[in-house]
Amino acid sequence: MYTIGLIYNPHVEAARILGEDILAWLTARQVDAWLCAGQESVPIQAPADLFVTLGGDGTILRTMQRAAPAGVPVLGINLGRVGFLTEASPATWQDVLTRILAGEGWVENRAMLRVTLRRDAAPIAQEDALNDAVISRGALARTMRLETRIDGAFVTRYVADGLILATATGSTAYAYAAGGPILPPWHNSFLLVPAAPHLSLERPLVLDADAVVEVKVNTEIPGMLTVDGRMEGELHHGDVVRVERSPLQARFLRLRNRCDFYCTLVSRLTPRNEE
Repeated sequence: MYTIGLIYNPHVEAARILGEDILAWLTARQVDAWLCAGQESVPIQAPADLFVTLGGDGTILRTMQRAAPAGVPVLGINLGRVGFLTEASPATWQDVLTRILAGEGWVENRAMLRVTLRRDAAPIAQEDALNDAVISRGALARTMRLETRIDGAFVTRYVADGLILATATGSTAYAYAAGGPILPPWHNSFLLVPAAPHLSLERPLVLDADAVVEVKVNTEIPGMLTVDGRMEGELHHGDVVRVERSPLQARFLRLRNRCDFYCTLVSRLTPRNEE
């Protein structure tokens, strides 16, 4: 019924072991499946109708680099600390996969952002983000001056450690830690949240789904552009970062009602002391 790609976090031994168990379980049911580590490029030559990730949200973010362009849905089994993006736990995977193989489930589409770095008016890097794009200062503790335009109109010049541009999905990640609001993850709006602003606009902005943001970097020391936690490039004085809605969508295979998001929100964000 499916070709299933199993992608595990190579830094979590339990994820590899669970992956091998699931692979054997699927094979015994005559389901075509393959297994690989999440740090490897997902092999495009091995097609899949579904990617199952074994790890946390970071494993899903890495997998989505291949899944979104291919239109393949992702189902996450949580072996991480939070697991906002995951659907199942290690204790429930057999029940979840049994139901999926029986034809249950629905696909949830989520908006992504397209992030383009321009230098001397020429694009030098482009990436799509499921969570966020972060413009941040470099190694020295000096603020950046970030001239920000929305839909071509000048808004403000931030003096801050950086700016976070987050999807509704990413509103519970770095943007939330920096004081941003939480958006329902199925919304298409996105956020602009300053990180440690100094004598400049400090409130986060909720932007229309079709807004186009351009941020011109003014800094004496090279900064950084990260997309979903991946370093995309060094930022030099005069560089422009353009952020807009991506033509791609992230697809998640779900069994739960989407309003379960509200039921789990508080428990997922409750601080837990790690031993």
